[in-house]
Amino acid sequence: MKKQDVSSRNGLNELNGSEWVYFTRSILTTSYPSEYSHHLRKAHGANKPPQLMRQLIEFFTKPGARVLDPFAGVGGTLIGASICAKPREALGIEINSQWVEIYQRVLEENQDQLLPQPMLHGDCLTLMREMESASFDFIATDPPYNIHMTQTMSGKRKANQHASRRTTYDMRSDDPADLANLTSYETYLEAMEHIFQECARLLKPRKYMVIIVRDAYQHGEYIFTHVDLARRARLHGLIPKGEIIWYQTGTRLRPYGYPFAYIPNIAHQYIVILQKQ
Repeated sequence: MKKQDVSSRNGLNELNGSEWVYFTRSILTTSYPSEYSHHLRKAHGANKPPQLMRQLIEFFTKPGARVLDPFAGVGGTLIGASICAKPREALGIEINSQWVEIYQRVLEENQDQLLPQPMLHGDCLTLMREMESASFDFIATDPPYNIHMTQTMSGKRKANQHASRRTTYDMRSDDPADLANLTSYETYLEAMEHIFQECARLLKPRKYMVIIVRDAYQHGEYIFTHVDLARRARLHGLIPKGEIIWYQTGTRLRPYGYPFAYIPNIAHQYIVILQKQ
């Protein structure tokens, strides 16, 4: 079958109509192969599949675009930009030197496959303030979901006996500017609002930003993190345009609350889509 032509009116990407419509589904289920030195990248508990980031970049940009990731982690967005059918230029910022080092090792192991996209080590807010306004075509990032707890399930004896009860998500760095070190949810939202303000300044008009985030259950309460972040972003001209519920197959279920109370296994994440007005 002949591939459908790309519309001459398409100013956003190089997808044809069928590819465009397929992307706009509000639910995405993925199962990607472990490529691009996944054995190194999996040290980061929230590393994002480069294949997913490629999909996002190819939908929201054309070749020649510049992409920014203020919370680059182990480089999923940068790798995604490199593996696009027509690679894009990308810049990452990461506060934790451990993740920067892993990304550099990934580049060394994949020299024949990946472009060496730059990653800056430091506080994203400080570094973004030094960058030129309206200099990026797309921002894609996976910020800290919340303030970080060292352990989300109690009971050391059972944690030692059962893998399903070992849930340590402490990924703090030693940097006081690391959002994971904040002491309350409200201060986390305030810090993210400052970052959204800089993202809005750096993004070109009418261009898009996506944030990948998981809701949280902390201190006995379900927190709609993706909604709270979208509302903070809107204060700075980043208008919510939709969300994609992303489920990565193989997510482990844990016995939260059993056998006393309902506590959800949060098996999905949100891809929140924002546009600069």
